[in-house]
Amino acid sequence: MHLPATETSKPGDELSKFKRIGLFDSGVGGLSVMRGLSHLPDADKRSFVYVGDTARCPYGNRPAEEIELFVAQIITWMQRKEVDAIVMACNTSAAVAREVAERVSPVPIFDLIAPTANALAGSTQKIGVMATASTARSQAFSKAIKSIDPAAQVIEYGCPELVPIVESGHIDCDATRQVLAKYTDRLADDGVELVILGCTHFPFLKRELEKVSRNKIEFIDPAQILSGTNGNDRNVDLEIELFVTGNIAGFARTAEICLGYMPVPIHSIVVSDLEACRIGDRFAISNESMTPPVVPSVVQ
Repeated sequence: MHLPATETSKPGDELSKFKRIGLFDSGVGGLSVMRGLSHLPDADKRSFVYVGDTARCPYGNRPAEEIELFVAQIITWMQRKEVDAIVMACNTSAAVAREVAERVSPVPIFDLIAPTANALAGSTQKIGVMATASTARSQAFSKAIKSIDPAAQVIEYGCPELVPIVESGHIDCDATRQVLAKYTDRLADDGVELVILGCTHFPFLKRELEKVSRNKIEFIDPAQILSGTNGNDRNVDLEIELFVTGNIAGFARTAEICLGYMPVPIHSIVVSDLEACRIGDRFAISNESMTPPVVPSVVQ
């Protein structure tokens, strides 16, 4: 499929103005966005800062107020790294906490939802969105697409098992394909022809989704739309600082499975450092009464 041409279909042009770009996600999923940004012009002359909040992953089954707090903390922490733009490489965060991010951040904020909506508006195909439970519940992609194209047919599907699968690194296995087949069967039954991979973890499952899909469905990676890439691999030696709040070795192993190489070095941030960030009066929320989410079981 060729994406409809629109005047706003080149978000990478705007992002290309910035030289030091921050990205954050609940875990390794945002590395799919990092991979896409390697296609920006002069990517090797830019620098990137990536935060994976693996200690508090997944975000998709947490209350909105908790996600807003995490986003505010990470963006405030990133100010120390002197980034001049921030990409919300976590669609759950973008769907739930975009307004908070803009209030807290002194630099421009980018996400993948708006560029994807601009690119797909006008499509005559029936569109599905595979996302976390929070993102699907928010209807963020549907609302963004229909705000441009009210006639668009969009169905959103919450897929809570998939983030833990990617974080575990169990991508190429029969148990994972059985879980994915459950979703592709629903897509086929609903007559969906094009699917937005609405969580940045999900592009790492794209090959397996294509294998198990009984109908011909095109799976769209929003990171490719953000960067203006066609998805072809590109070997660029990026200057990137990687930080994770959880286990570094586990993150490195999963990143190597997903990317095909191990990104190094990887640095540690303790969650208490994020919690200690002075967010300021523009965003006030208490750490009290934050209860841990129920974490879905991981496919072994």
